[in-house]
Amino acid sequence: MASRLVTAVRAPAAPPADTTLSAREAEILTLVARGTANRAIAAELFISEATVKTHLTHIYGKLGVKDRAAAVAAGYDRGILGRS
Repeated sequence: MASRLVTAVRAPAAPPADTTLSAREAEILTLVARGTANRAIAAELFISEATVKTHLTHIYGKLGVKDRAAAVAAGYDRGILGRS
């Protein structure tokens, strides 16, 4: 009896409803790209460190990434960073 190999086809994940970064999220991503730590970002923007972390969580979700390095790479790939 021959066995039959069945492969599952996964439907593409639906993109997040809103993938556009807010002005504040883009500002934070720019500072992250410069290597600025969360505490320094908070001090520069006069917000709490917890708020910086919340913005980063939203950025990661919108860009579909899991960490700072991937967010920066996605920012450059999508033209969010490096604009003149």
